[in-house]
Amino acid sequence: MLIAYPLRRMTVCVSDSYGALTAVNMAFLQIISGASNASSKFEIGHGETTIGRHPECTIVVEAGAVSRFHAKVAHEGESYLVSDSGSRNGTYLNGELVTAPTALKEGDRIRISEVEFSFLADSAPAFAGSEMTFEGANFGIMMVDDREASQKPFESGHSMVEIRNSVDGFAMSATAEAKLEALGQIISALGGAMVVDEVLPKILTSLFKLFPAADRGFIVMQDEEGNLIPRWVKTRGDQDETETIRISKTIVRKVMESREAILSMDASDDSRFDSSQSIADFSIRSMICAPLLDSDNQAIGVLQIDSTQGRGQFREDDTDLLAGVAAYSGILINNARMHEQALRQKEVEQDLLLATEVQKAFLPDSPPEAPGFRVCSYYQAAHHIGGDYYDYIHLPGGRVAIVVADVVGHGVAAAMFMAKLSAETRFCLASDSDVAAAIVRLNDRMSALEVERFVTFLVLVVDPSSDEVTIVNAGHMPPLVRDGVSRAMSEPGEEESGLPIAIAEGMDYEAVSFVMKPGDIAVMYTDGVNEAMDVKDEEFGIQRIREMIEKGGAAEDVMNEVVTAVNDHVGAADPFDDMCLVLLERYEVDQES
Repeated sequence: MLIAYPLRRMTVCVSDSYGALTAVNMAFLQIISGASNASSKFEIGHGETTIGRHPECTIVVEAGAVSRFHAKVAHEGESYLVSDSGSRNGTYLNGELVTAPTALKEGDRIRISEVEFSFLADSAPAFAGSEMTFEGANFGIMMVDDREASQKPFESGHSMVEIRNSVDGFAMSATAEAKLEALGQIISALGGAMVVDEVLPKILTSLFKLFPAADRGFIVMQDEEGNLIPRWVKTRGDQDETETIRISKTIVRKVMESREAILSMDASDDSRFDSSQSIADFSIRSMICAPLLDSDNQAIGVLQIDSTQGRGQFREDDTDLLAGVAAYSGILINNARMHEQALRQKEVEQDLLLATEVQKAFLPDSPPEAPGFRVCSYYQAAHHIGGDYYDYIHLPGGRVAIVVADVVGHGVAAAMFMAKLSAETRFCLASDSDVAAAIVRLNDRMSALEVERFVTFLVLVVDPSSDEVTIVNAGHMPPLVRDGVSRAMSEPGEEESGLPIAIAEGMDYEAVSFVMKPGDIAVMYTDGVNEAMDVKDEEFGIQRIREMIEKGGAAEDVMNEVVTAVNDHVGAADPFDDMCLVLLERYEVDQES
């Protein structure tokens, strides 16, 4: 007798630390990165879902540069449309700026500032951390009563299913024609899928058509740390909602290590799995498990179907068929993963481009107003963004502070630390007329952050009404000062240099003064200049910088000569570090006017 069961949803949890499976019944937005409540899931209603900082928003996001009313998702007809609500920084869908309402697809990624959501449709599961949501079969369930089963083929839709004898009773199997048709449907259905979480459920749905005897199917994938993660599970049959599904690591590891599909008539009595007593507790009888292989023929996971209905539910030719499906699925999954990686890389590049623009905004765009002094500068990050920093800060009484600093390392973390340093430096120098005391305060405030970063720091304070320049050095290279008449070179403040900023609180720093006469030049630089390396890993060297300053002309000419010489030295080698040069030149005010 053929019994048709209606659609129903069930809650399934997977043991062995694989995570719990929880039923879903609507569309959702799930935070996947960028917020402290990562993995939080929000149900999308059939009206309009607003996202932003304002407390009246449906989803309140208090992170980064999120606008009060940033974006919205609206339900229209059979679709959900995402649109930007006039935010300052825009809304991105799969790395592309949203300029008009756009329909969402399963697995789409919506980024608002640094917070990223994944769109989950009505029937779609999501896996994050140790949790995974899952919906039962998406078609009627067919079961055969052994006592009244006929051995004649019967028709189910467009597929032919035959009932055959097995060791313990009867078993169902699709005919060759049905398998050929289902295999064609797999290829057709999966051909255009470019998101992993679109590929996986389609694979399992197709398998249930290929293998009518299967009670469940699942896909397990290995992450970058080697952990086995169940990505999708599908069951059918009269199963209780509280039932627990457990997946055997022994079987999965065996298949991944051998990279060959295996068929077991009764896994609980299979000598290949003698070492795993837990298999007997899983109630697994007939099962087929096939490896998912990437383009390098390395196992990235497994595809398994199994049955609890008795021995002989699957045959040898079923193993070959599942192995073929797994081979094709492995290629599709690998392609989808690479596609998702490309999208993430594009988002990273956009973030880096934005970060580069933000960092440029922290750096001065014009020289300071200090009569009697000229200032010129050069800055080049080794990568998109850097950790070198320079600034011109106007102080009370017409004084000007010229700062050059180098945060250890480079990249995003160094740039963020540099941004904090910039704000704190301006605050401390403006708050205290004693330069040494201001740097003591700066060090204490930066050290209190308890971030494993430190900064070499150099500040020169000029007073247009005086020839004296005050200097405080915190672990940086001292300025190279050239006498305008004798061409003699000196390095003031070298002996008085203290420890770099942010190593520890309570450090003392000493201010010293030196005289700058008309024609004198002071050169401040970061180690990306003197330590610039060529393809042979040979440094440019401080001595070459000294010689070029000594023999050079005006400040801007010296700067251009040094930059050209360093770039020629580096040649085809990758940039070693950020480069920063700031030159201060004294001149006669009357001659300039």
